[in-house]
Parts: sequence; C-alpha cells; structure tokens
Amino acid sequence: MENYKKVEVTNYVKQGIENGTMVPRQAEKFARIIARQGTIGETVISWSVDSQGNEIQEKVAQVQADAQTNRPGWIATKVDEQANIIIDNNGHSNQWIIDDSTFKKKYEIDPENPSLCRPKGGPQIFVQIPDNIILNQWGSDMQIAAGGYINITNVDDMYGISQRDFEDTYKFTDNLSKKGPKK
Repeated sequence: MENYKKVEVTNYVKQGIENGTMVPRQAEKFARIIARQGTIGETVISWSVDSQGNEIQEKVAQVQADAQTNRPGWIATKVDEQANIIIDNNGHSNQWIIDDSTFKKKYEIDPENPSLCRPKGGPQIFVQIPDNIILNQWGSDMQIAAGGYINITNVDDMYGISQRDFEDTYKFTDNLSKKGPKK
C-alpha cells in the first residue's frame, strides 16, 4: 500500500504552481452519467486505483440535504456511450454524490438520450498532482493517487479527481502556462 499525505488544498496547489510541479491546464467535460436523487443517509463508496492498479477506497459519504435547496443530493454513476454502467477491473462501479444545487448547475438531461445526464458549463482549469494525497472534500477525506488532478477553476470550491476518472471524463482544450486559479 502506498503512503498518502494529508494536504490543505489551497496551499498545496499554490506551492505546486509556484515551484513548477503543477501546471494549470484547461479541460472540458464530455462524459455522460446516469443520476438519481438519493435518500438522506444513503451511503455511497467511491473507488479508484493507485499507480499500480490496486483499488483505493477514495471516499465514503452519505446523501445529505443540500443547504441551499433542502433537497437530497444526487447519486451519479459513470456510464459508457450506450448508458451501460462501467465496472472497473476491481468490480466496482464509479459512483459519487453531488449536492442538489451543484447537480443542477453542472448537469442537464441529454436530449439525445433522456436516460443520461450531460455536463453543462464550459472549460475548467486543472493541475495534475505529483503526490499521493488526502484532501478534505465536501466534508470528508478523499485519497487521490499521484497523477490525479485538482480542479482549480474556483478557489472557493477546489476538488480532486483520480487520473483514471479525469481521463474518462475530460479532454484537454488548452495549455494555460502558469496563470493559476481565478480569484
């Protein structure tokens, strides 16, 4: 098992950009998902893999009421182009919880296939991480193996994503040199 270090995301990213180990890049989400509104207290385990392909329990979270809408969060599941749930080499589906207000900002029903949700919004800015890290994301700790990414588009809402999930979800659209996150 590889070692992970707990980081405070803002300082970690700032130092990485300053010392050149992290270079901001622009990417756009292309992947479709299936989603359903969860039940308050429902547990979702998010899985990923480390650099050797071993499974990592990234995060365990419970569906909660959204502070803005008072509605339960959504359980999103990664699917292929035919809306089949993708199962990884370790037998896990890729699921995560999105609070209700964030879900409504980031997804909409795909008119070409109403059983799917497609991303909305534009390009986002990411940095690739050189370390195995643990960061506090939306109230719980998440492990991300080296090679994963941190979305730095909004400094007040930076979050991590594994390299595997990034590559399945986003495509690079630009190399931004060393501009860093928006203030």
